[in-house]
Amino acid sequence: MDKTSVGEKKRVISKKYLRPRWNFLSQDRKGVLHINNVSVNDLEKNYGTPLYIMVENEIRDRLRRFKAAFNTYEKLKPQYACKCNSNLEILKIVREEGFELDVSSVGEIILGLLADFSPEQITFTNLYKTEQDILFAAKVGVRAVTADSLEEIRRIGTVAQKLQTKIRLFIRINPNIRYGNKLQKIHEFGTPLLAAKYGIPISYAKKAITLAKSYDNIELIGFHFHGGYIPNYKVYFQAANKLLKLAKYCKDTYSINILDIDLGGGFPVQYKDEAIFTPEEMGKKFIRYFKKSLVKYDLQWPNLVFEPGKFIVANAGIGLVKIISKKPTKTKRILVTDGSTYAMLPDPLIYKTYYDILPATQMSLPRVRKYDIAGCTCDCIDILGSNRILPILKENDILAIMDTGAYSNAMASNFNNLKRPPMVMIKDTGAVKLIRRRDRYSEMFGPELDVLKVADPKEMKKFYNLFRINIKKVWGSNGKK
Repeated sequence: MDKTSVGEKKRVISKKYLRPRWNFLSQDRKGVLHINNVSVNDLEKNYGTPLYIMVENEIRDRLRRFKAAFNTYEKLKPQYACKCNSNLEILKIVREEGFELDVSSVGEIILGLLADFSPEQITFTNLYKTEQDILFAAKVGVRAVTADSLEEIRRIGTVAQKLQTKIRLFIRINPNIRYGNKLQKIHEFGTPLLAAKYGIPISYAKKAITLAKSYDNIELIGFHFHGGYIPNYKVYFQAANKLLKLAKYCKDTYSINILDIDLGGGFPVQYKDEAIFTPEEMGKKFIRYFKKSLVKYDLQWPNLVFEPGKFIVANAGIGLVKIISKKPTKTKRILVTDGSTYAMLPDPLIYKTYYDILPATQMSLPRVRKYDIAGCTCDCIDILGSNRILPILKENDILAIMDTGAYSNAMASNFNNLKRPPMVMIKDTGAVKLIRRRDRYSEMFGPELDVLKVADPKEMKKFYNLFRINIKKVWGSNGKK
């Protein structure tokens, strides 16, 4: 990867774009954005657009910050929420920084093992697991399987009996938390309240404990709480208190010492300049409260588990897209890009997430135009950003969409049969590593081609002939797309 010429002076980006969380950004004299000293022009030249970019030192810094915030509790066991970005290179960084892994599928268990996590460092938590899923997790030997319902406790018990082996169990509790006068919402964009989808209602918690205890091959070792997006850290205090009360009940009623209290994730991140709480603000206050509560309920110190995901990777991600056309209308100016809310950044479409958008190749020009930034798919709601004030831009200018490290690649689809973008990791040295290549048509169509291969071998020959076409030779392309 070419870097800025030796001796060329870089400077902090213009104040009109600068955010404190982007300390890895700079720009050159031509107004071209640099990410950890790497020019976006060089990134586009080498990897094409659209492109996902992750900044390694930002990920490591946030992992270290999180651990340091709660380090006054000796049995802290932070887990990274794999679902928000499960790229193997990111998982390896997470492991190197001393985190364990929260997974939500057999696929994520496999990824964790490929990233050299030990099974004991993996907890399997989701809303529904088949008997085959549970069997796989038990055979691998994960730390625990989390039951989300009474039905799932029975399912886990059935598998444990068939295997004649102990399965360690967490029970996920819905604690029906309130602060102020309202039920705490689990997401700022109006998704269901805490009383809705996740976990066993706390009014059924004792029934769940009794049910788990009825299976000889289930070992109840922990309680779990899922809060989604949590804007007020007092929610964790209330959740901890309710889970510790259940731990007290287990001790007094069944002589069970609960080994793990898992308070989930939900730590907020900034997408605009909104005020949010940080782990540093919460950490020491929470640990003091947690220790006092353990003494109050006469409990042995359990492992304290948190599952940050978005907090770790969201602000470390950037999406690069290229302007492919301008569409002036009577009411709006539209910039159409080669990116998409479907194949690249689903959150603006699903949750109406706001991403800051920077004119990555025109950082020095004055902002004088209001644009809507559109994706390239055949859907009128494919809009990456609305009413953005930017310089006068043109075809082939590059836009940097900020804070896209969480739930982007993980949720992207192949709508319109578009290829999902590649992903690169920029290290603190400025070295760039490809950590996911662009999709291939052969992979995208594989499930259908496999069926056609059985049903009509002659039809398959047409596809194979298409795949043999050397696009680079025919079109003179550099092959990056």
